[in-house]
Amino acid sequence: MNPTSFIKELYQPRPRLSITEWAEKNLMLSARVTNIPGPYSTNLTPYCREPLECFGNDAVRRLTLVWGAQTSKTTTILAGLAYRLAEAPCPSLWVMPSEALARSFSETRWLPMIDDCPALAKERPDNTDKIKILEQHFRKMSLWFVGSNSPANLSSRSVSLLCLDEVDKFSDGTGSKEAGALQLAEARVATYPNHLVVSTSTPTTADSIIWAEWQKGDMRFYFVPCPHCGMKQKLLWGQVKWDEKAKIEEAVYDFSIVKNSAYYECEGCRGKITDGQKTKMLREGEWMATNPKGEPGRRSYHLNGLYAPWATFGSLAVKFLQDKHGGILGLQDFVNRVLAEPWMEHDQEKIEIKPGAYRMGEVRMGEKLIMACDIQEAGGFHAWCIVRAWDAEGKSRLVWAGRLETWGDIKAKQEEYNVEPKCCFIDSGDQTRDVYLHCCEWGFIALVGSDKTSFSEITGDLKVQRPYSRLANGDPFSGKSTGSKVGWKWKLCPVWRWSNPVFKDILATLLKTDGFIAEDTPDVWKVHIDSEVKVEVKNPLTGRTRRVWKQVGKNNHLMDCECMGLCGAALHGRLRVVPTSLTEEDLHG
Repeated sequence: MNPTSFIKELYQPRPRLSITEWAEKNLMLSARVTNIPGPYSTNLTPYCREPLECFGNDAVRRLTLVWGAQTSKTTTILAGLAYRLAEAPCPSLWVMPSEALARSFSETRWLPMIDDCPALAKERPDNTDKIKILEQHFRKMSLWFVGSNSPANLSSRSVSLLCLDEVDKFSDGTGSKEAGALQLAEARVATYPNHLVVSTSTPTTADSIIWAEWQKGDMRFYFVPCPHCGMKQKLLWGQVKWDEKAKIEEAVYDFSIVKNSAYYECEGCRGKITDGQKTKMLREGEWMATNPKGEPGRRSYHLNGLYAPWATFGSLAVKFLQDKHGGILGLQDFVNRVLAEPWMEHDQEKIEIKPGAYRMGEVRMGEKLIMACDIQEAGGFHAWCIVRAWDAEGKSRLVWAGRLETWGDIKAKQEEYNVEPKCCFIDSGDQTRDVYLHCCEWGFIALVGSDKTSFSEITGDLKVQRPYSRLANGDPFSGKSTGSKVGWKWKLCPVWRWSNPVFKDILATLLKTDGFIAEDTPDVWKVHIDSEVKVEVKNPLTGRTRRVWKQVGKNNHLMDCECMGLCGAALHGRLRVVPTSLTEEDLHG
């Protein structure tokens, strides 16, 4: 080669590799970290490519992976972290449920990958003392592994890349003065405008953290083509079939028949799809976003265990039947770990609610918007909230429902929908003084639930009964002069007590009316609504029975929000209760 050609080749720009191409060229997986050792490859798992590219996409700030077991979720994140170490170094933090898990993961998964890959090994510093199990300072990048049960470690450093592994198992801060682990961890990226937060977990229930994160994003599913008709579709468990002869009697199966006969039925042509055809389907698949209203910069990917190339339809069918007849917890494990879906508690007790022909977010002329928030302390401050639109005839539509993480989020949601401050109702049962403080500052109204069925009030010469009390006042400082009140909407916080059982009865009636919820109402709303039912209770002394509300599900916060919203609508005259509701003058009093 002549000198001119050599110099020209030396200074010629190298072709830029995608993150997937870089990983497949540089990463080696040993038998210590995978059951398929050898060069890293996405040939069998092409669905890993797009999420992996998010590690280098400046437009992505939140990456959420809700994937089933054995779908290469963790390996994908490791590959992304490896790329950052070698090609785009930045301060990074990997958080796991406990320090013991973080230590084990670093020692058995991450550090072996460093040793096995020359591109990573060369990033080790000359001073070997800088590489420890939980704290690692490479030549151009620092990386920490911490457990969610260590608030001090979570809040002690700022990072640009934050990986949150199994967030639904994180410490919630209960019993301590610290915020929840998720809030502490996410605060670490505040100083880096080009940060990336990666969240993964097996979902538990519909109100779990990871499911809420998934719904905030663009909600992507991997669509694959049918080998017979070409129809692109998500792989759904309901389409897995097997020979009916496998059933010997109730709850008794010949699992060898199940395993050998199971197949996937196309939703379109009902063609029989075998395990051997799945590999080609995966290679021709593509991710499609299904939530056009997802927050900008949030990518969320859902993938169930049916996509795993090494999991056959037969083996999954056997596990399903074994779990199904092995107790309710066993079936929940299948739903959570294999299908990567939340467990819907008390499905058999759900009310059939008919949605209206409208979508969330729609506001119409002449409607009054009522916002209600249920404040929670457990797991760090957060709030469950609903926004509902009421017309002059007393009919309502659900505009928004979900979880908010900060007081700033509550204020932002109120401003987003332009809800009048006096139409924002905040539960003051938890963090009472803090609720009073924000209500005074912003002009919101405080509510507190009661088991009473009515409240007496003298109006003229009459004694009337209402499902809410007379106006009371709450003082954020308990009469002390501490704190500035300059610019406050209220000097004292307006507080009303409301009848928990009466408004739940009203809600139960309204749930049966058409259009009470939108056609795209999130599943978590339905789970919370189904968390309470009315049951008969017998007095052992008198033998008389009465019907009372009983909580049967874990969380009922959005149900409380709906009840508070009904109280708010009654106070503003949009929901007619007997006798008539308070006047606007009363509300300002």
